[in-house]
Amino acid sequence: MKKALSLAATALLLCSSAQAATDTVTINVSGALTRPPCTLTSARTLTADFGSIEYDKVAAADAIDLPLALTCPPNSSFTIAVTAASALTDTIASAGLANLGYQLTWKDNKTPINVRGAIRRMSNVQGAVDLGISAKLIARGALTEGDFSASAVVNIVYL
Repeated sequence: MKKALSLAATALLLCSSAQAATDTVTINVSGALTRPPCTLTSARTLTADFGSIEYDKVAAADAIDLPLALTCPPNSSFTIAVTAASALTDTIASAGLANLGYQLTWKDNKTPINVRGAIRRMSNVQGAVDLGISAKLIARGALTEGDFSASAVVNIVYL
């Protein structure tokens, strides 16, 4: 008798599991890991204050160094462009006084900076990146006394 009950219980169990419904769910995981951008470590406003200079001594005035620095993770790439508020030539911007300009130069390779927004590409950089700039006044004709003021924007795009 025990065998008959046992067989009946097994049959009932098999029948109930054969009637159970099932569902499946697929989980997809995706995304992209990206390198963090560089971090600007210098000030967001740089000032080249030439003070008071006699207009016949502009050519002899010292250049002023402007620190522009970043900290970058390994294998970083970015572009950098400088756009002056008023460019006189590709490499000379107006200083805001008749016949007075200024020139910006990359300190790392001593080349004049194109102040009309030309892009300089930097790739495979890491750690402390020095993009220092020097600013120099340029006389472009006869100068007269007066205050001058001008600006330029540095745009850095992390790739």
